[in-house]
Amino acid sequence: MVEFTGEVAAFRTLNKIILATIELNKYGFYEVLNKPSAAELETYYSQKYYQNTQGTYEKTYADHELQYIYNKIAQKQLVLEKNFQVSTTPHSLLDVGSGEGWVLNFYKQRDWQVTGLDFSRYGCETFNPNCLENLLTGNIYENIQKLISQKVKFTVIWLDNVLEHVVNPRQLLQSCRELVAEDGALVVEVPNDFSVLQQYLKETGAIDSDFWVALPDHLSYFNKTGLLNLATASNWDEVFTMADFPIDFALVNPDTNYVKERSKGKECNQTRIKIDNLMHAVSVEKTVEYYRALADLGMGRQIISFFKPHHHAGN
Repeated sequence: MVEFTGEVAAFRTLNKIILATIELNKYGFYEVLNKPSAAELETYYSQKYYQNTQGTYEKTYADHELQYIYNKIAQKQLVLEKNFQVSTTPHSLLDVGSGEGWVLNFYKQRDWQVTGLDFSRYGCETFNPNCLENLLTGNIYENIQKLISQKVKFTVIWLDNVLEHVVNPRQLLQSCRELVAEDGALVVEVPNDFSVLQQYLKETGAIDSDFWVALPDHLSYFNKTGLLNLATASNWDEVFTMADFPIDFALVNPDTNYVKERSKGKECNQTRIKIDNLMHAVSVEKTVEYYRALADLGMGRQIISFFKPHHHAGN
């Protein structure tokens, strides 16, 4: 068991002080035990993320940053084309937590039918206003239930850095199972936390804190095994898993350690973007394979898994 008591200030937005205890759960990933309620979290996020004056969105993106955003989507699309039946005619997409609307725009340009869910229209309105007509705003979980009641089905469901935020990640995965087409796909991206690399960094003194713990924003801290076990319990079968750029490699070098010297963070992020763009330009296929190998090593800052709906025998 690991106890954290240094994140009190973040909870004051909820008019409540919570000293969080994080523990390895039965699925194999770390989880906050004494979670705030869904209502408290909705209030917290409405104050922190979704107000125009307090948004976390970038004001502008340089061309190479936009290229990076779309390259990352294209890498996932390649996995979908190779492993699912999504390469011929346009299909349908549900982007849960669609933020600035990049995924919506990527697939809308390819003539897919796209639907985005988010608490606010601000990010999409700022960067991809052409997708506003495809966006459902308000409580994401209530909108998911509405879609389920309407018996809507999607070819691809996209959860990009959403699952770690929710009170009940298994319930969200089960809801997505009700919305996916029989031959459809679920794409889940989460941070790779309490990883082999992070443990090494602590043991060698490169870092002196669990910097990835972000309360109350992140309530679950996934690794590959834990994510796959949770998906299995939620009626999903793994098809493919890859990682993302191992930016935490920079922490091994004192000259690029952005945890001990936060001013180095922007430069390290720019390095990540430029190297990923270069690899993508050389070969998208080999870039994806490189990230698959990193996931097998338990490294990479993110985990991206692709799932198909589990079908019971006889169905």
